[in-house]
Amino acid sequence: MPVQVGSPPQWEDAPAAFQADLAALDRLDDTALWRVARSRRTEADLVPFSGLLDKQATAQLTPTERDELTRLRLDADRFMLRKAHAAALLHWRGHVIPPADQL
Repeated sequence: MPVQVGSPPQWEDAPAAFQADLAALDRLDDTALWRVARSRRTEADLVPFSGLLDKQATAQLTPTERDELTRLRLDADRFMLRKAHAAALLHWRGHVIPPADQL
């Protein structure tokens, strides 16, 4: 694998809540990074999030539901940022990254 000139993808511009997760990816080997880049959320992961979003569109959420929706949204953001950062690191390391729908 060729060595890339320059610096690896940076994580410092990400929101502070995600920086430690993204920084940890820098230490993973390529096999582990491919696992992260190819990971998918299951339907079971998405049901609570979708249900709360649907309820929010038609009714007012309780404070507990609003907190849960915020937590689920944060988890979804973290998941997608980890996938994107893993793919960027793999690309920097010389791998060809297929389109997202083919990962």
